[in-house]
Amino acid sequence: MLELKLKGTTSRALPQASPDTAENDITISRYGDLKVTSMIPTKHMLADEGSYFIGTNSTPGTALAYALTTGFSDTTPFIYMYNQSRPADQASKRIHLDYIKIIVTTAPASSTQAYFAIKLDTALRSLTTDNTTTLTAVSPNMDIGVASQALLKAQNSATASVIAAASNTARVVARGCFGGLPVVGDELVITSGSPDIGSYSGLTAAQATCPGRKCSNCPPIVLGPGNSMEVHLWFPANATTALSYELEMGWWER
Repeated sequence: MLELKLKGTTSRALPQASPDTAENDITISRYGDLKVTSMIPTKHMLADEGSYFIGTNSTPGTALAYALTTGFSDTTPFIYMYNQSRPADQASKRIHLDYIKIIVTTAPASSTQAYFAIKLDTALRSLTTDNTTTLTAVSPNMDIGVASQALLKAQNSATASVIAAASNTARVVARGCFGGLPVVGDELVITSGSPDIGSYSGLTAAQATCPGRKCSNCPPIVLGPGNSMEVHLWFPANATTALSYELEMGWWER
């Protein structure tokens, strides 16, 4: 077995610059990590290597149905994701959530707010009442056809789905709101691991009828092999009209 050791200069601060064509040491952190500056400051490299995936409803313009949901319920998920990688497989992948985008096609008219929570578990929580649609994960890199390890399901019925009870290792990792009453055409967006999003500006007469983008954030969420994620969405006092929506999600697997 060939052993290769890289040596470099440990530097927490910005090191001294060197002129072009001069030889230089690599820079490492205090913990031995290589410090690398990406020339592409977007997620194109993840898509290029085949580790980035997208899940959407299959037909644009054809909405999914949500049940009337007025409060948090641990056993009625809005979105369910499961990492189908086998824990015993040394080549297994972790799933890193990037964002969730919900496009409102029918507004929950009697509601005054839109809340969400995200719960993780180390177990497969089977759907005992499955009124979901399974979304096919695809790579945005058209040059490759690598398969995703994610099982992704989204609610698609006026009758709520029911999921098995959480294990004793489950944990709530996100809790937030989108602000105000959604209107048709709104994008409700959750970004994972990114705190630098604009705050909700509140309603004016124009905003009450003009669709917009309402953003919230959550911590960086990672699903190991055999882990699951349940996204919960509810609208307090929503007694008459349930949400209909289209969905887009992005994540990478490494």
